[in-house]
Amino acid sequence: MQGKEEEAKKCYELATLGASEVAGMLYYYDQPADMLLYQGLSYKKLSDEKKARAKFDMLLEYGETHMGDTFKQDYFAVSMPDFAIFDEDMTKKNRLHCLYVSGLGRLGLGDTKKALKDFDEVLKEDKCHQNALLYKNECDSIKIL
Repeated sequence: MQGKEEEAKKCYELATLGASEVAGMLYYYDQPADMLLYQGLSYKKLSDEKKARAKFDMLLEYGETHMGDTFKQDYFAVSMPDFAIFDEDMTKKNRLHCLYVSGLGRLGLGDTKKALKDFDEVLKEDKCHQNALLYKNECDSIKIL
């Protein structure tokens, strides 16, 4: 908007960097899933629709593929926050994470109606999921496609 196209292009190129895999919901050092959304949005700004769609599809596929996973505790995971081992239902937490990740993928693909449904379902079971609330509120204002 400031007319600094070259500077903006460099920033979008930098925004495409980072991990290219969707992380699970457990370890604090994993790249947050919404960073893949921003990588995809940056590729869109750089007019690379193929790479953008690949990021969004990756999010959606991860969510759909891992939705039914059953959590198995690894008590030797030193990078897992202490409070996580006492969580009542980690399988439920995984399902909510997968719904959230699917919502991000749908948002990137421009399917805000389904993204909103995913975020609403997360918030129905976890009213404190800040990112689901953030992206739910952005569904109307983000014009992806």
